[in-house]
Amino acid sequence: MKKLIVAALFYLIMPDCFCQINIYDASTLPDSLLKNAHSVKREEIINFEVKDIGFARLSVHQVFTVLDAEAEDVLFFMEESDEFAKLEDAEIKVFDAHGNPVNKYKMKEMRSVGTGDGLVVDGMVYYFRVAAPSYPLTVEYDYDVKYKGTLKYPDYRVQIPEQSVENSKYTVTVPVDLDLKYKPQHINLSPAETTSGKNKTYVWQVKDLSSMPYEEGCASYENTYPAILLSPEKFSMDGHEGDLSSWKKFGEWYAGLSKGSINLSDETKSFLQNMVKDAKNEKEKIDILYHYLQKNFRYVSIQLGIGGFKPFDANFVDSKKYGDCKALSNYMEAMLDAVGIVSYPALINAEYNKQPVDPAFPHDSFNHVILCVPGKKDTTWLECTSTATDPGILGSFTENKNALLITPQGGVLVPTPKSKPSENTFHLNTKVTINDDASGESESVMKSKGEYKEEVIDYVMNEKKDDQKEYLVKRLGFSQPDQFDLTTSEKDDSAKTFFKLQIDKVPEFTAGSKMFLNPRIYKIWSGTLPATKNRTEPYYFQFPFIKTDTTIYQLPPDYTVENLPSPKEQKFKYGSFNTKYSYDDKANTITSIAFLELTQNIIPADQFLSARNFFGGVIKEYTEKIVVKRK
Repeated sequence: MKKLIVAALFYLIMPDCFCQINIYDASTLPDSLLKNAHSVKREEIINFEVKDIGFARLSVHQVFTVLDAEAEDVLFFMEESDEFAKLEDAEIKVFDAHGNPVNKYKMKEMRSVGTGDGLVVDGMVYYFRVAAPSYPLTVEYDYDVKYKGTLKYPDYRVQIPEQSVENSKYTVTVPVDLDLKYKPQHINLSPAETTSGKNKTYVWQVKDLSSMPYEEGCASYENTYPAILLSPEKFSMDGHEGDLSSWKKFGEWYAGLSKGSINLSDETKSFLQNMVKDAKNEKEKIDILYHYLQKNFRYVSIQLGIGGFKPFDANFVDSKKYGDCKALSNYMEAMLDAVGIVSYPALINAEYNKQPVDPAFPHDSFNHVILCVPGKKDTTWLECTSTATDPGILGSFTENKNALLITPQGGVLVPTPKSKPSENTFHLNTKVTINDDASGESESVMKSKGEYKEEVIDYVMNEKKDDQKEYLVKRLGFSQPDQFDLTTSEKDDSAKTFFKLQIDKVPEFTAGSKMFLNPRIYKIWSGTLPATKNRTEPYYFQFPFIKTDTTIYQLPPDYTVENLPSPKEQKFKYGSFNTKYSYDDKANTITSIAFLELTQNIIPADQFLSARNFFGGVIKEYTEKIVVKRK
């Protein structure tokens, strides 16, 4: 009897030795967590402790089982480190399918690279990719971060697509007099809250979450999947205390950082005033100064300053002729101020598929700065990092967002404009001369506006010849040219690009005395939308647009047309496409005309199938052939 009691007590006080699941052994995973998953978060314990208004610590422990190569990104460790959030220690352990340890890596064995666009080092990125000789395997990450600035509380990212979660726990401890705000996103999860002395603790925990499907083309990761967004009420960066309880208060803090940075010399002010002396109105002054900025200053990505918020002052940018987004916006503000025009910097969460910040939840989600010039009738927005964007045009990077204007009265959240299809246009006119041997040459004029203009001016024309050829072939869908010439000129709000191609074989194929020509010289659309059956999230195109094409085939003298494709017309709620063909017997030419429009770039989930069928029809139309034959 005594032996039985001792044995029972042994089991009670030492349960882990016999009952705890070995989370490093892939075979211990329940079937419910394997379904539709490529990886499983076996264990996650995150502790974030705010010591005071300017100092905090983060410790992270994570164990992932990677089931197949589809989840290889989970094997890539990457953490940024700078003076405000310093990575102090990191360790990676790797286990085989049975949970046996096979490798261990310390922080000193990881790769690191400095950030700062090559001019200065303003931080480091530590990274390491774990090799996977076979699957499944398990990886354990442990790392610690010391915060000397508390503006950004690390959000709790509960789950990523195609990953199930076995056990995850996030604990935040914060002084009662500071406290925090939180916002659940795509998950119904409340924390357990306790108060002990001067500290308050929040604990979020989840267990046994099934895998979520990945939907290609949806909003950015941080906007789409389960998370708890965290934000301080009060914070400090480099000794500058701030308040994030409202957008107004946050704007007051930011304005204080840039105070005194509008400091152009009297000589520069006179130079700018003379530059605009003949301008008829305020709009012309803005245009002149903005184009001066575009032609004489360059963008560099440098995040020096208080958490990347404090800009270089205007005199520095004036002398160096470079700056990051906040520095160039600050310089543009200084130039406008010199000629009597009021403007305000605007913080924004840039990228075409990022959702606008929540007016009801002040949270530092910003990653970019633009400039707003309020007018009596119209507001002019300026993207100060682009060499091609026209004044008043923002483009897909910052359109349709909530921007935080930094005014003398504090922060004011305002919407940025939404672009129209007519602001992003691509018109191509091409004449193709075909020789008897099926070779030929083409001469094209491409007129582009908006996003298409920026693509050509900022990227294509500055690239090497091989990269320009890749743009013509892979981006636009032209046939591989043997030789080509490419030149561009700008006029008003558009760019004209001229190019000639020498083509070894114009027809798609030949058969006997017949040539089979594509409907046009390039593919007006080639992107296939994902085959999602039951989509739940909106699909994001980069921007609305209008594309037109006119292709004229000059046939050899001894050839004539045998068959032209029938004209096509198709529509869905947010787009239209039509084509028509004609033959001029006298000139012996075939003219193909196509028109494609997307009126809205964010497609609701219930309209996605219609959009997919629509663009599938555009691609299918290109497979039809113009048939010409020898007389």
